[in-house]
Amino acid sequence: MTLRVIVCYTGGVGRELIRQLLRNPAYELVGVLVHSEDKDGQDVGEIVGAAPTGIAATRDVGALTTLGADVMSWHGLKWEPAVIARFLRAGISVYSGIGGWYLPSQPEHRMLQEAAEQGSAALVAGGNIPGLISDVLPLFCSGYSSNIRMVRAMQRNYIPHYPSAIQMGQYLGIGQPIPEAPFDPSAVPSEIDRLWMWGIAQSAALVAQGLGVTMDELRLTNKEFGASQADMVLQPSGLAVAKDTVAGVRWTFTAFSGGKPFYELVNEQTTRLDIGSGWRDSEHASNWRVVIEGSPTIQCELGLVANPDEPDHVAALNAARALNFLPRIAAAAPGWRSVLDLPAPVGTLAGSH
Repeated sequence: MTLRVIVCYTGGVGRELIRQLLRNPAYELVGVLVHSEDKDGQDVGEIVGAAPTGIAATRDVGALTTLGADVMSWHGLKWEPAVIARFLRAGISVYSGIGGWYLPSQPEHRMLQEAAEQGSAALVAGGNIPGLISDVLPLFCSGYSSNIRMVRAMQRNYIPHYPSAIQMGQYLGIGQPIPEAPFDPSAVPSEIDRLWMWGIAQSAALVAQGLGVTMDELRLTNKEFGASQADMVLQPSGLAVAKDTVAGVRWTFTAFSGGKPFYELVNEQTTRLDIGSGWRDSEHASNWRVVIEGSPTIQCELGLVANPDEPDHVAALNAARALNFLPRIAAAAPGWRSVLDLPAPVGTLAGSH
């Protein structure tokens, strides 16, 4: 049975998901939501660099909720619970790549639960961070250890070819001036740091639930910057990065239970390989590492193999995760679900569909 899908927004991940859906006859793309007026009414194929689809992109959420879709995949720049609720009430299950990883800690939990129950729809969130490195891989690895003392996870992404200048410039700070003052863990976090803490705290809460403990709080315990060694313009995003501005950024988040740390996540994003000691210095290095300190202590490394002839590999990974999750969500019981509740998604063999 073909799964009818709506994709909300056409940024780096949304565009790649649409391309993957169009290649796979197990799915039928029935609608696409866009932000800008110039994309409104445009053929979706033209927006994503594919053949014409006969589907016009729209800014009208209400029109999309009447299409009888089975699932919607959310890839906006921000989490919009009220919009998500409209799809759930219409009986359309939702995959979210931005927000909703651990709803019980969020003020919109009850509203979204009621919307999902009203529409007999399900909601689940995923991605690479929050998601893969911040909860999925640590939870998987923890199943092979006992008497766990600490969970440590690290992401080291090399992202010069990421397609979104907004996400790199505004959400990561690439190209921005390097702060003069050293990091102060007691200072009030910036808006962007609070946004990262909002997402990572949900992942940490999922890990805590899996380990059978309660998370007290998540703190930003360090933030480091790496400077660009030269002026550059990143492609295809077009983001200009001047010499001595931010070319790499690294956050360290620590979660506590009973006043003691149990979870640490380091998130490094860099656009150059010559920043200096301690920063990623090879395109072929692993992107992710998890260490479970327990009996036994486990270390797991996972990497991406970039292909210059294919779309950005980080965007492709997030799009594939969304694609593979859609059948799981369509079959799930109504309400918010997490990666602890649903069977792990699996991919499909090339040529099998």
